[in-house]
Amino acid sequence: MTKFVRLALSDPDIAKVPIMIDSSKFEVIEAGLQNCQGKCIVNSISLKEGEDVFKEHARKIMLYGAAVIVMAFDEEGQAATAADKIRICKRAFKILTE
Repeated sequence: MTKFVRLALSDPDIAKVPIMIDSSKFEVIEAGLQNCQGKCIVNSISLKEGEDVFKEHARKIMLYGAAVIVMAFDEEGQAATAADKIRICKRAFKILTE
């Protein structure tokens, strides 16, 4: 990730737009954030590893000033119904804003 981000941002046209960082491994996401200049978008975090990990990831992303996409996953898995999606997203929103 470090090599890719540095290479991509060496192009003046790419450096002008936000970079979306996507990985299933948070350490890879963090490496991308450490090497980006300006605003990034992180795709994504979720509650599948529990609230403590979710909060830790959100805090680190906030320190870098990045935007984030939150997936509708929790400890029970991916939301399958509209009710599950609403429940998980409300929970994530509450954690992030309170």
